[in-house]
Amino acid sequence: MSGGCGCDAPAVEAEALALRPAPGAPVVVRGARFSIPRGCRAALVGPNGAGKSTLLRAIAGLAPVAAGGLRVHGEPAAPGRPDVALLFQRPALTQGFPCTVRRLAEMGRIERSRWGFLLSRGDRDRAAAALASVGLESLSGRLLHELSGGQLQRALIARALAQGATLLLLDEPYAGLDDASRRALDAILFGPALAGATVVVTTHDPADSSPFDRVLSVEAGAVEVRLACEGHHPHRHA
Repeated sequence: MSGGCGCDAPAVEAEALALRPAPGAPVVVRGARFSIPRGCRAALVGPNGAGKSTLLRAIAGLAPVAAGGLRVHGEPAAPGRPDVALLFQRPALTQGFPCTVRRLAEMGRIERSRWGFLLSRGDRDRAAAALASVGLESLSGRLLHELSGGQLQRALIARALAQGATLLLLDEPYAGLDDASRRALDAILFGPALAGATVVVTTHDPADSSPFDRVLSVEAGAVEVRLACEGHHPHRHA
């Protein structure tokens, strides 16, 4: 399934971490200490409002650190890093904006391009390869709002791959998916397309965390870490 937890420097490391969802807002996560090794598949599990999404956004540098430390690939968490991709369940681009699956993947190359929005042939080829790796090459001309929930998650992963991200943060990726779509998403998250990458997802359903290497339980402001058996990645029950 996944590549397992590596022994390299952690992908994410928190020390006495306290977080607010926005400046001036109440603290929703406090005193958190945990690490997520590179190459791991980690799930943040907890009820709505527990702070899962705030923690995910903080790792991406988009939520303020109220106290303590939060490091990503050895550096303080910061926004706009090409090695980190935050994937929302249904981003604003899907709301009536005429964006195709191909264009979404190509957006992952814009910050890497020397010519801004003008992409080179190599950039376009990399975006196309990313779509192929998640099985969406045949849907490259489809508009985002025409995709199913599972197809949209795979398109967002393709954008992250085209970007060159090695840490993927997925907010509630399983929400609203049927069993077939869940299995298709797991095949990407734990398959060769993301070999070597670190994947962190949020979910309110503990059953979603069964295939993951590391589970971080987020509840009442606390974060508790549970490890799966080393090298054991159970299949999700249908």
